[in-house]
Amino acid sequence: MVTHGKERWRYWLAGFCLLAASGSVLADSLDEQRSRYQQIKQAWDNNQMDVVAQLMPTLKDYPLYPYLEYRQLSQQLDQETGLAVNAFIKRYPTLPPVRTLSSRFVNELARREDWRGLLVFSPQEPQPVAARCNWYYAKWATGQQQVAWEGAKTIWLRGSSLPNGCDKLFSAWQAAGEQTPITTLERIRLAMVAGNTSLVNFLAKQLPSNYQTMADAIVALQNDPATVEAFARGVGPTNFTRQATSLALARLAREDMENARAMIPTLARLQQMSEQQIQELKEAVAWQLMSRDVTTEQARWRDSVVMNSASTSLLERRIRLALSNNDRRGLNTWIARLDPDAKQKDEWQYWQADLLLERGRKEEAEEILHKLMQERGFYPMAAAQRLGMPYPLRVDEAPRPDSSLDNGPEIARVRELMYWGMDNLARTEWSRLVASKTASQQQMLARYALNHGWWDLSVQATITGKLWNNLAERFPLAWQEQFTQYTRDKAIPPSYAMAIARQESAWNPKARSPVGAAGLMQVMPATASHTVKMYSIPGYVNSSQLLDPQTNIQIGTQYLEYVYQQFDQNRIFSSAAYNAGPGRVRTWQRVSNGQLDAVAFIETIPFSETRGYVKNVLAYDAYYRHFLGQPDNLLSNGEWQRRY
Repeated sequence: MVTHGKERWRYWLAGFCLLAASGSVLADSLDEQRSRYQQIKQAWDNNQMDVVAQLMPTLKDYPLYPYLEYRQLSQQLDQETGLAVNAFIKRYPTLPPVRTLSSRFVNELARREDWRGLLVFSPQEPQPVAARCNWYYAKWATGQQQVAWEGAKTIWLRGSSLPNGCDKLFSAWQAAGEQTPITTLERIRLAMVAGNTSLVNFLAKQLPSNYQTMADAIVALQNDPATVEAFARGVGPTNFTRQATSLALARLAREDMENARAMIPTLARLQQMSEQQIQELKEAVAWQLMSRDVTTEQARWRDSVVMNSASTSLLERRIRLALSNNDRRGLNTWIARLDPDAKQKDEWQYWQADLLLERGRKEEAEEILHKLMQERGFYPMAAAQRLGMPYPLRVDEAPRPDSSLDNGPEIARVRELMYWGMDNLARTEWSRLVASKTASQQQMLARYALNHGWWDLSVQATITGKLWNNLAERFPLAWQEQFTQYTRDKAIPPSYAMAIARQESAWNPKARSPVGAAGLMQVMPATASHTVKMYSIPGYVNSSQLLDPQTNIQIGTQYLEYVYQQFDQNRIFSSAAYNAGPGRVRTWQRVSNGQLDAVAFIETIPFSETRGYVKNVLAYDAYYRHFLGQPDNLLSNGEWQRRY
């Protein structure tokens, strides 16, 4: 206790001396402000609020002072007024915590049961679910029952669970007799669509006793889709039972496709389905027949279903199957079935031109390819290579940043947040700033970030502002020295390694994926450990080091080199392997068996994520080669000419 008292006295004395030096606000250096900012945070964490109170007034000119204000306001929210909270929100409209402050105060007013005050503070419905529930409860509490019940129903009808804070609203709604069995069935349907088995079972138990047969059938169906025929037979046909039947058949088709296909006529009869509903059942099964491992009869049945389908995604899957089988007639047939808008997609424009070239209609084909190569991305670049022409890269130049940007409070906050290593908060602050500006100002901000080496913020500005032709800002030469260093003894070009990093993390060195991949090149910890051991890379101790750019680039480029060499220095294969794993790529190679050209192989990659990944990396590599002064075709001659 004595030591603790001495500490409190030391902090108080420091604060007193600082205050005495200037009265209220110190006109001192940024380093001194940072030192006091750190003192305040430490004092706050130690609950030394007298020290906080003494030091706070000395930092009003420090860029991160609004965050200290927010912390103070947040901790005293149970004592604050709506006027004070609204004043803070208006004072700092782009401050990231402000996004949730309004809804937090709505919940606080609900805790106080100040329903009229809540509606005065928030005349418009808030967005977060818990706050919405409290807002509608306030409507009920102030006599606006119909509005409250409509809101309760809107919130309640979702396939996911809801926060406990909504229980008060739903209890009042249910007590008023507004939650009907039909409403419960509708939410059960939404939970089925979401695959939320626990919610389906929970809601089934809420059905009244005269719905017991239905409740039991729903639980059985959700637990085992093979009971779908018993379900369809045991319950009368309604919109709900037809939809439940359709959802269950789709699940069954993934487990037992032939059994599901055989059930369709019986299910359709029992549930009195329309032609469109029967078509949906058939399409659920047809999706499971999109492979080479089907019988002639299955293929004929599948194609008859697809021929009658209005589903663009199903038709596109069938087009890719035709490509995979090198079935030129089928390719033509299925592209022709696409609706006009879908036919205008880059990939299908390219393959329409490919079919025209095959038929000798060179002029028509080249007209399509010339038009396509005026766009951005993989297929426009492939079109240029097909024509034997250089791709006309368009690089828009961003306006020179206005000098006032350096004086803006948001920029100053971003700079300080990055100084303190709070990169994610800095990115949020930056994104809100960019979103609040005009298109011209967004370009300036992107260039400002590029000029200051904030490469991930430069990329983020182009994404937020949709500045797709500002290629210098979209594809900055980030950590160029490190990429040059760690590819010097490897076959992978620096541009290719940079393209992988740009696709993986958008140059965010602190990026983490849900599965644990980390850093610029999104290296998995297990991959890092294996690579470090295999190549005797010194200095690596644990996965936290993957957030260090130099370590990440060293290990990431070594692993990329490993897969690049495994696949004969072919970027199509190695990019796919970096994303989906070498084993899957070898499987895809066995399936294609040398029948396809490069573009067809990429388009028939079964995983849409990997397919898009490979296209992006190859296009990004072309951009980086341009900025490194090494322009070339999209694909190397070896990649372009080989069979896949």
